[in-house]
Amino acid sequence: MIERLFRRHPNPRGLLLLLAGYFLLQWLLRIVLGGGYEMDEAEQLVLGQRLQLGYSPDPPLYTWLQIPLLRLFGEGVVALSLLKNLLLFGLYACSWFVARHAGLGRDQAALAALSLLFLPGIGWESQRDLTHTVLVTTLAAATLWAALALLDGRRGWGQYLLFGLLLGIGLVSKWNYWLFAAALLVSLGSLEPRLLFNRRFAAAGLLALLIAAPFLLWMISNLEVATATSYKLESTTGGYWIHFSKGLYSLVKSSLEFAALLLLLFLALFRPWRQPASADTATRPPGLQLLLRLFWVTLGILVLFLVVSGGTVFRSRWMLPLLHFLPVLLFALAGPGIWQPRAVRRYQGALLLVMLLIPVGLAARVYLAPLTGNYTKPHFPGAELASGLRRVAGAAPLVVAQNTFIGGNLKPYLPAALVAAPRVDFPLRRLYRQRGGPVLLVWNADESPAVPETVKAYLERRLGPELPPLGRSGVIERPYRLSDGRSYRLGWQLLGAD
Repeated sequence: MIERLFRRHPNPRGLLLLLAGYFLLQWLLRIVLGGGYEMDEAEQLVLGQRLQLGYSPDPPLYTWLQIPLLRLFGEGVVALSLLKNLLLFGLYACSWFVARHAGLGRDQAALAALSLLFLPGIGWESQRDLTHTVLVTTLAAATLWAALALLDGRRGWGQYLLFGLLLGIGLVSKWNYWLFAAALLVSLGSLEPRLLFNRRFAAAGLLALLIAAPFLLWMISNLEVATATSYKLESTTGGYWIHFSKGLYSLVKSSLEFAALLLLLFLALFRPWRQPASADTATRPPGLQLLLRLFWVTLGILVLFLVVSGGTVFRSRWMLPLLHFLPVLLFALAGPGIWQPRAVRRYQGALLLVMLLIPVGLAARVYLAPLTGNYTKPHFPGAELASGLRRVAGAAPLVVAQNTFIGGNLKPYLPAALVAAPRVDFPLRRLYRQRGGPVLLVWNADESPAVPETVKAYLERRLGPELPPLGRSGVIERPYRLSDGRSYRLGWQLLGAD
């Protein structure tokens, strides 16, 4: 099927049409599923209320891109899912061009690009609930494509400035892009030093720094906010070598979770060990040499990062921007012997099956909850809880939620309110002075019968002596969407109300 599609089109148009149709389907499906917002979706609804240089421990680029769509399409899944699926479309398209630079033909590059579906963090998790990770992986793929174009001879000022532009915006997308950029520059410079030691690359580097400078200055001025999630890398027990061994184990485990499905299917269907040995390494295309070097340099940097930082925890999704090119590398290294018609047809069948199973799984996750009893974030009754809040607490101009998940799920149904949460760097004191009126606090009443300590500390730190007195409080309970009686209990407390 895919072979016929590309034989008809001697350019990437066939793949682009297939991808456009697939991600259009995913966008429409998310709109149809509706319901509550996932963690990252809800966070964007909170952050997207204001345009700032920084918001939270994550760099701000995703929110900057999301804000215009929220203003254009409203605060809901239309805007949220549109940006994500546009980025995923770009990721797969860039991977096709990366594969072409690595020496794969059109049809082969298509299979390699579509193999991103076999990476659970991209095929499944990116549709379920990821934002910054989708952005940084797409930018990493685009940056790699630009670097490969330099390696293949496109070395004019325009190409270098494009490379610098991608590096700059990548630096404000997510922190693991910095590791990817370091690995890419080391790999590129060691393979072809002349590409980096010239005036054009200096200009590209200067452009990258100019783009990233405003956020970097904000980060320096707000180190407490910018480093608030560094605890995710750490363990509180054990000495250095125990930390290092835990970190190394976590790195290996995360790498296997990241790539296991892809490796199993590739090895089982293509059986590359049965094919003739590939050509001598010296005859490999420069693009393939760069990918292979990038793979080993990336692993080396990750181990070095463990040695220096003492981190003990890695998550598989953190690997996405660092090793997103793994499908291309596998196909390019295996050589021409694997392209047997029977193996290709089976692999295509597996791809098509996964393309169908992902949207089916997303729908089943929502609509089968009454049978499984597993009510998840899409079942959160945000509209009903917000309606109840308006009746009992009035229209408070400022709402402080326990976390961005609760705040983001309430925000579309409290259009006149500004919703804040701990670990979101809003200028709360200035906003309180501008808006006046009472402040409404909301939290998960099953986790805490009274206002959580994190919310209290946030208010004391942000408002200080201007903290208004306590007012009325209560609990609102509403059933989960599609629920057979299970409900969510939302605690609320007014500050400064009569």
